[in-house]
Amino acid sequence: MLTLMTLPTIIIAARASLKAVPPSIREAALGMGSSKLQMVTDHVLPLALPGILTGTILGMARALGESAPLLMIGMVAFIVDIPGGPMDPATVLPVQVYLWADSSERAFVEKTSAAIIVLLLFLAAMNLAAILLRKKFERRW
Repeated sequence: MLTLMTLPTIIIAARASLKAVPPSIREAALGMGSSKLQMVTDHVLPLALPGILTGTILGMARALGESAPLLMIGMVAFIVDIPGGPMDPATVLPVQVYLWADSSERAFVEKTSAAIIVLLLFLAAMNLAAILLRKKFERRW
């Protein structure tokens, strides 16, 4: 479900970054004797890679924060226990926040707040990674 929601974001970003490569670069590569495959792999994709990476990371960050689709499909992977380690089965964090926020016990307020902070920090880290990757791989033509 989350894949279907984030795929349009990734596709639109990839299409926009591929269209942003100037036609003169394509024509120059073909004029120098490159095949169409060589033109795409050696010139177009390296120049479009920052936009594709940015769109992919932002799509993944959007999927991370979505809990409504998971709640609507009935939380098939719902696990009641809190995991004891990194290899234990667990549910996704937005669903856990929703369940803890709905609980009437006072002890879940701190857990809910901590989970929200962890989720926000991870989303900020993914957005920062998208910005850094875009700046690192971005080329001016």
